[in-house]
Amino acid sequence: MAEISVLPLACAYWTSEGFYCRNSGTKSCSNCRLVVMTEYCGTACQKAHWPEHKARCKSDMTKRNWSPAWDREGRDPPWETGTAATNWQNVFGGSKYLWGNTPAMDVLRLDQNEGLEYRGDLSLLFAGRSPSTYLPSGDMRHVVKTISDLPHNAHQRINVVLNDKEFDVVARNALLLLLAFHVQRLVSGTGHDYVSDAVEAMIHIWYSAFIPSRILSHLQTNIKPLIDGVCDQVATQEPTKLQGKTWEFSSGRSLRLVLKQEHWLQLREYMDVPASLRAEEARLIRTAVTLAPERVDYRDRWYFKDASPFMRIAKQRFREDGLLLPFGHPRLGFDVPNPLLMVVSRTLFRWKSWPMDDKADPINGWAISAIQQSPSPASSDWYGKLFAYLNVLLKRFIERLGKFQISFTLHNVDVRELPQYLNVDRHSRIETVTEQVNQVSNICDRGYIGIRNTLSLLGPYLQQPQQNPQATLITLFINAIKEVMKEGGAESEIPNMQYLSQYIPLPQLISMPSLSGAGVTRFWDARDLAADVETFFLRQA
Repeated sequence: MAEISVLPLACAYWTSEGFYCRNSGTKSCSNCRLVVMTEYCGTACQKAHWPEHKARCKSDMTKRNWSPAWDREGRDPPWETGTAATNWQNVFGGSKYLWGNTPAMDVLRLDQNEGLEYRGDLSLLFAGRSPSTYLPSGDMRHVVKTISDLPHNAHQRINVVLNDKEFDVVARNALLLLLAFHVQRLVSGTGHDYVSDAVEAMIHIWYSAFIPSRILSHLQTNIKPLIDGVCDQVATQEPTKLQGKTWEFSSGRSLRLVLKQEHWLQLREYMDVPASLRAEEARLIRTAVTLAPERVDYRDRWYFKDASPFMRIAKQRFREDGLLLPFGHPRLGFDVPNPLLMVVSRTLFRWKSWPMDDKADPINGWAISAIQQSPSPASSDWYGKLFAYLNVLLKRFIERLGKFQISFTLHNVDVRELPQYLNVDRHSRIETVTEQVNQVSNICDRGYIGIRNTLSLLGPYLQQPQQNPQATLITLFINAIKEVMKEGGAESEIPNMQYLSQYIPLPQLISMPSLSGAGVTRFWDARDLAADVETFFLRQA
């Protein structure tokens, strides 16, 4: 079957039997704005596609007055029962955190900080996390955003150290970077757009539960031999012995990966799909988490807060098929379980588990404003817009890899062990997570000890002001504001009613028959958006 271009958007008419319209889409559905058709097809594709599209375009969830099932049925949702097992924030599904849940950021902002005239080299440390699994992922979104935002006329050599305690995260980062570097080796002038191919492969390997066989073949043909060579060298060493490998690329660019012997051997397996894992079985394993019947009230609660009714439909489709594609793009050929996402652990699949929880969503790792600005005739298709945004960002990332002298070093250690691999007074930026979840009971002590230990641990590895006055340690406090609010008692947690009422009219709240009603719940969930964050943060400091 011929390749179906993702961008520009394809006509949405296709069938599971293998037929698809070969024209590009130019006009969106006037009702849902999730799919596009092409003017060259006239009304033929619209009429043929309508029976399938109607179920989504006219779904009850698209109605402005839609409300969650528990609200319509007048019953209490499960999180109102008061048991720990039904706490609305409880984890359901796997405990792996392979995608970030905070927006990617450019940690350098070179033109605004050091300035384009700065002559020193730049060293960036993404320090990763502690052993707690309840922390944002150490995936490479901050790295991609930072490198892709480098000004064209910058000239520094850049060293990037990327660490995470979770081996699955490190493995994915390493293989994605090898894919990006590999495209630099390909001969230009052949007439084939290798960069577009590489970018599409990176997007799907990063986020899609299933991939085309050609992407798996690309991994096995071009990337797996790089790992095979190291595995052959370390095969007889002790499982816990560290072994580093540096791949040299053109013009001083390099990637160094330091792993235990046992992890090198596991890394090789990441590019193979177990013969016993069929695509249909993998789909059932995944949807047992993402579409679990017992979680319908939780999903309804999340959907009720979405910015538009059709965003609910887009999110529901991603839950169904797990493909980061434009809504109307043919799903033909996506029939291979993604070994870097669905098969991150053979043990997990032996126990028939999906590695992530049912809240995991690619959108959470990127700025909503940036996704929203991605041009698309299908303006309600947030996953299509995310694909378009990542397509531009990753192309720029690969272009910058070819332009600048960039060296990567990847570690797989607890952040507390990381200093033994670092050079003192070297790093221009250090990005890390300081929150320690459920490790100590006293809220104030936890916040204080967290940042103090972080400064003590990593502060010596930041450049001194006389070396670089813009050198910065960037921290993330997951629950700092909420902790201070709770310390102040129930009064501190009362939402800013006047501000919120501009967006959620108060009559909706007052007229609710129950405090567990959907309107009350949405109002309560929105309270953090209206909190005086700076005041609470300074109170903690």
